[in-house]
Amino acid sequence: MPRFKDMPMHPSQILMFSQSVEEAVPADSDVRVLSEVMDSLDWSVLERSYSETGRPAYPPRVLAKMLAYAYSKGMRSSRKIEEFVENDKRYIWLAGGLTPDHNTLARFRLDKWAELTELYKDSVRVCAEAGLVFLNVVSVDGSKLQAKSSRKAIYDDSRVAREMAAVEKVLQEAEETDRLEDEKFGASNGREVPEELKDTKKRKAKLEEISKRLKESKRKNVVASEPDSRVMKTKGGRLPSYNLEAAVDSENQIIVGMQLTQGETDHGQLPQMVTQVEANTGLSPDIVLGDSGFSDEETLKWVDEREQEALIAPKEHPQERKRNDLFCSRCFLAAEDKDALICPAGRELRFQGEFRTGSGTYRQYGATGCQSCSFYRECVGERGGSRRVSVSTISRLREHMREKLKSAEGKATFALRKQTVEPVFGQIKRNMGFDRFLAGGLAGATAETALICLVHNLLKCGRKAHITADLLLHRVAMAFILVVRHITDRFPRHNCRSGRLPAWF
Repeated sequence: MPRFKDMPMHPSQILMFSQSVEEAVPADSDVRVLSEVMDSLDWSVLERSYSETGRPAYPPRVLAKMLAYAYSKGMRSSRKIEEFVENDKRYIWLAGGLTPDHNTLARFRLDKWAELTELYKDSVRVCAEAGLVFLNVVSVDGSKLQAKSSRKAIYDDSRVAREMAAVEKVLQEAEETDRLEDEKFGASNGREVPEELKDTKKRKAKLEEISKRLKESKRKNVVASEPDSRVMKTKGGRLPSYNLEAAVDSENQIIVGMQLTQGETDHGQLPQMVTQVEANTGLSPDIVLGDSGFSDEETLKWVDEREQEALIAPKEHPQERKRNDLFCSRCFLAAEDKDALICPAGRELRFQGEFRTGSGTYRQYGATGCQSCSFYRECVGERGGSRRVSVSTISRLREHMREKLKSAEGKATFALRKQTVEPVFGQIKRNMGFDRFLAGGLAGATAETALICLVHNLLKCGRKAHITADLLLHRVAMAFILVVRHITDRFPRHNCRSGRLPAWF
């Protein structure tokens, strides 16, 4: 008895395949679901971006569908997509027999980044019309995504100086060699400049350009190969990155607003995200949730002036984190009749002026005669002098936010933030493999971000459509069962003597 199965055919054997690709793709295939949902999008903006003259272009709808389906499978390489278009029946069905090469796909993704962003925004409308968006609670958060460039492209002043010194040394050695050869052989020998000298001069010019960019940007470091990216702190260290800001509806985790920024922090991003949610849906969210990264001065002022209901984890003043005793800044109360503070010992701290830091604007108050206080050491400490206290100009807003977060309702609502927006980033980064951009520059990265957010929303909408179809089929089946039962109850002889449903049913 043979140990292994025999091959039922030889590779050279001629077979008769069905000529219809429609029959080759199952009716319940995910590629059909994605294609049907994408047909609901508004393609006018993308199609109008093409000229009516010249050779016919590949249909943008086909290219967008191919990229979207590939991204849903965690495949973003244009060369891999080209290979699948030629061999995979799902991509052949989706492309309708067209075979765009990888250059066409890559150029489409890079050149049409603005139109792809509009296509993503329209996916929010499709999800809203499907009943997936409620805007009761919207969570906003940012996540760092590594740029196409690696950490080897990061330059600071010390690296520029170090490599410039090495280049200067090579140039000096080359000049000394040329001088000795000129003395020995003469200057008119007609030989070319050595290639290593040419490369060194190019290297020097590049370093001078990087040094100029460092001075103009006033940043500590720049990315030589991708100027649009910024060096950000990530789990993998400090890497060239972009910051993806996303607003996610808590009901079905639909991304109702997104923006790719160059900001290393989330400061000032919440108002823009809420504005984008309103533009995409036509409605304002009831409650907006955000972590302490959004607890900046401008954002809290905007929330207060607009009267937008929000729960944002307040960020403590750096000095407040250092001490939490009886003489911390929170224990200095405002005087009722004047612009002053009263310390726990009853002394008055007078207003001295305002100053601004990276965390906001502060009013400084100072006391006099602290040395005579019995709590001098406990309050002022070893540094000596008189006690000074800095109070944020929006301390009232921060305290109001703390009180809301302390309530039972506030705690329950704020708990939705982690289970709303963070799973979306996990889905995008881990399940779809979207943890680094393949396209360079802000435009290319924005195009990829729009595609992945578009795919996320449409997959949610596709699953909703399948659930709705199954529910409808279930309801029809139940109605049919009830009709059959009614017939068997009234006419038992003609259907089933027992009065029950026939066995075939």
